[in-house]
Amino acid sequence: MDTGPFSYTDEGEGPVVVTVPGYPGGPRDFRWLAPALGPDVRVIRLAMPAFEQTPLATEPGTGLVERARYVARAVAALDLEDVVLVGHSMGGGVGGIAAVLLGERVTGLGLICSIGPIPHPMVRGPRLKRVSRMVERPVLGWPVRKMLPGGFRRMGFPPRFSMEQLIHTIHCAAALDFTEWSSRIPQLRCPTLVAWGDDDPLIPSTISRMLANQAPDGPRLAFAEGGHSIQKHHANELARAIRGLHGL
Repeated sequence: MDTGPFSYTDEGEGPVVVTVPGYPGGPRDFRWLAPALGPDVRVIRLAMPAFEQTPLATEPGTGLVERARYVARAVAALDLEDVVLVGHSMGGGVGGIAAVLLGERVTGLGLICSIGPIPHPMVRGPRLKRVSRMVERPVLGWPVRKMLPGGFRRMGFPPRFSMEQLIHTIHCAAALDFTEWSSRIPQLRCPTLVAWGDDDPLIPSTISRMLANQAPDGPRLAFAEGGHSIQKHHANELARAIRGLHGL
């Protein structure tokens, strides 16, 4: 559904779950989880700026806080209350900060293969920031742009994303300031599900467990297999835990 500045899918009726995808990503990333939650749960799957029908101009900022404000604006525009926010990967940090911004509107939080309070190996060091600067250069940047699709495929992302979306993802990853997320984890006031795959190639389980130790009480689910997409491979288990956040 397109509602002006942002787009989303809206399925089911009842208590509300709003999903926040990572980068690159979109509503499709929760296509297994949404039906597993059941028809008695209303699932709103947001499309983030630059993805699906949500234009980048809606929120061109690349920081976690800027994108969290976009999520908060969407929840407020839809006049949602008693919301469980569920974020995947980078969307975990975005959704978590949005939960702080939204206050009492959010009564539960799900962090699935989420970024943690400290940088994971993919974003450590200055290399990513150099790539972010280089990719915009008209001539010198073309070899970097040429390698982007293959690089994202090797990390396990599907080949459906445009060059513009991949470049925006690089900018968002390079802009990650983990203090924006880590400083707000103690401010969370709602029960929080933390779930991860021990074989996740992007977020080491040590970081996921660190997040689990710092986040508010709630379900903790560790899967031996499932990689970075446990919402695909373990949709039923995650759905039960998320329903529990709503008291279902």
